[in-house]
Amino acid sequence: MRLNQASDFALRIVMHLATENEAVTIDSVARHLGLVKSHVMKISAKLTQANIITARRGRVGGILLARDPSHISVGEIVRLVENDFAVVECMKGTLSNCTFLPGCRLRHTIHEATLAFMAVLDQQTIADITVPAFPPSGDANSVST
Repeated sequence: MRLNQASDFALRIVMHLATENEAVTIDSVARHLGLVKSHVMKISAKLTQANIITARRGRVGGILLARDPSHISVGEIVRLVENDFAVVECMKGTLSNCTFLPGCRLRHTIHEATLAFMAVLDQQTIADITVPAFPPSGDANSVST
């Protein structure tokens, strides 16, 4: 299965916000992630509507996570952004083109594989996949100065 570019961007935006302690501007997110500002704006609007991030207006405005990163699954983000999980043509509802019907079992197999793929993504949270900007003191991976 292949995720679309918007899923990649949405995951990176949410992961970045998980490392921030305060609201950050769309401009700073776009610069930090090397993304086009209009893409960040469009995806942020979708994430805001889904209550994954919060958008604040004004001088101290910006975007930030609406929930703890440990309560946001990777699968939730992917389902929000992906428009189509139809990996093969017959899953798009256009069965008339299939020469293997009615005996084809591919559709069921691909459907089961998609469910398994999403089950793995549902088990991982944004906290699980995000490296903290500042590791806790005493962490074996932290750098001492």
